[in-house]
Amino acid sequence: MISTTELLSSKVLARNTLWSFVGLASPLLVAFFLIPLLIEAFGKERFGLLTIIWMGVGYFSLFDMGLSRALTKLVADQLGKNQICDFGPLVWSALWLILLLGTIGSIVLLFCAEPLVNHVFNVSIEIRAEGAHAFMVLALGLPFVVATSALIGLLEAAQNFSTITKIRVPLGIATFLAPYITSLFTPSITWATLALLTVRLLAFCIYFHYASSVYAVLLRPQLFCKREAHSLLKYGGWITVSNVIGPLMVYFDRFFIGSLLNMTAVTYYATTSELLSRIQIIPRSIMTVLFPAFATAKKCDNERLFFLYDRGNIIVAVIMLLMMSVIFLFAPEILQLWLGDEFRFHAATVLQILAFGWLINSLARMPLTVLQSSGYPGLVAKAHMFELVPYAILLYFLTLKIGIVGTAIAWLIRVFFDTIILNWLALRTHQELSPLIYRTFYWIGIITINFIFAAGLHSSQWRIVFLIFELVIILILLRRNLVAIYTLFFSINK
Repeated sequence: MISTTELLSSKVLARNTLWSFVGLASPLLVAFFLIPLLIEAFGKERFGLLTIIWMGVGYFSLFDMGLSRALTKLVADQLGKNQICDFGPLVWSALWLILLLGTIGSIVLLFCAEPLVNHVFNVSIEIRAEGAHAFMVLALGLPFVVATSALIGLLEAAQNFSTITKIRVPLGIATFLAPYITSLFTPSITWATLALLTVRLLAFCIYFHYASSVYAVLLRPQLFCKREAHSLLKYGGWITVSNVIGPLMVYFDRFFIGSLLNMTAVTYYATTSELLSRIQIIPRSIMTVLFPAFATAKKCDNERLFFLYDRGNIIVAVIMLLMMSVIFLFAPEILQLWLGDEFRFHAATVLQILAFGWLINSLARMPLTVLQSSGYPGLVAKAHMFELVPYAILLYFLTLKIGIVGTAIAWLIRVFFDTIILNWLALRTHQELSPLIYRTFYWIGIITINFIFAAGLHSSQWRIVFLIFELVIILILLRRNLVAIYTLFFSINK
């Protein structure tokens, strides 16, 4: 276990961010090449169903009731106090609770598999039985999927991201490669799901091995501790609300398209959405590292918290602005090269709207992370609860009236207000961060005006000029921060 000074070292955090990025980026490269092959192998309808199963593998981890995130925070808190602690009761109480909840979730999904396929999703009769069997297979592996998140949380608390990456890279690649391999023998989604779950079970065993090398208490099973369980559930309960509602609002769109339109429309929408969501590995890799660092810094060094928030926000904003600008400006050409004329015709506008939305959403990452890591998960959860019903209503009517373009517009409106609300909550709870948060509000306004202007550029030459101009402006505005950003990545002290 490394010391508190090392846990907050810029060099350690930067190195771990790079490790985290590699772990999340490698599957993206594989997905870019394999998704067209998977669409061809399974067909648009089966692939649409497969995207929902992929979503389920990640989303059904909500059955851990936020305990893995709570475990990361509570362990990081103890590390920030420079105290030698017996993590045994805390770790094993979390694992017993998570396994219990995962088993309950597994039973629920087993009973809901057929109703989901037959009555919720607009699936053709020919593949309904196959789809139901796939969801049943997914249910059987749920306890291991959920428990894996707790083991990852323990490694994150100790800033052991190199180990996580060494496991995550082959796991992420296998998420796309395993279904492709099964498609060479059969187009059945059931076998593709079974391959996915086999990979996840293997990953659980490997994560357990490495986590036990850092936390030896994992090798000595302990009884359930009510006191530790209370601490976990108190924090994890609010995280659960966010874990349920947050991803639900992210994936609501696909459910509405699948039920109001058809599975082919899901493929057009989900493929573009999947491309952009995978690019979120950049802010996600930074936030994953900063979450335990913020929790530790809050206990011992508020000045360090300000510094990390400032530099992290700048890095995320600049990188995402450049990447989303390229996608927004050249969406038709990107889809043409990647997936052909059909996707360009049906999904180019969707890709542009979602690109702008993901850029705005990246400015919500930092306040969300600092709120949860500082002990305010309830505020985040209440914000998401407040957004849920209006978003569902808006999503229903716009999808019904405009199709998948309406779906994208509803999602954009939701993430825009979510970003405003989360930054405002961070301002209320962290007055010391107010200069940085006011700066974010200014960024939101400027970015919105620029993208409205860019939407009117139809000539490719003018779009290139706009992108170059944007890059020049960014360099001018950040000239005083370049040294500080360099320091974040290469200085061990500050």
